[in-house]
Amino acid sequence: MGTREAMPRASRRNVIAAIGAAPLMAQGDFAKAALADPVLVLCAHYGDLLRRRESLIGAWSDHEAWLADNRDWFTLSRAQQRAVPEGRLLHSIDDELDACMGECVRVMRRLRAVPARTIPGAVAKLSIVAEFIEPGDYPAAHRVLLSAIADLNGIERKG
Repeated sequence: MGTREAMPRASRRNVIAAIGAAPLMAQGDFAKAALADPVLVLCAHYGDLLRRRESLIGAWSDHEAWLADNRDWFTLSRAQQRAVPEGRLLHSIDDELDACMGECVRVMRRLRAVPARTIPGAVAKLSIVAEFIEPGDYPAAHRVLLSAIADLNGIERKG
């Protein structure tokens, strides 16, 4: 039997960084990249949304920990939690997270209709899908997707 090479798993941070940097790497200038491939603009926007989501999740976690330490948050009923003034921030963060996720869905829908014009655009589009799909749900398909991304990156470097 031949040896099987392990496909490196794309971390969310690496995917977010790649999506955000794709327009700049493609042409060195965002405006030129946007004209060359509008997919890159959508993917950069999606990357911004992912970074915002990560920031909101961190803020939510930090504030929830503060509430647990200072307001016995987890011992309170839902009605009591709503009466805690500092608890309102969690609801605001939740609302913003919902809005952010809604925008992610809208960008994904738009990406279906906008064809990539460049290899970096196709890579960025596929990277979004790789970030979105949980590898544990579809491990073989996720590995093929990562392999296709690596293939396209290899073709781009050779070209």
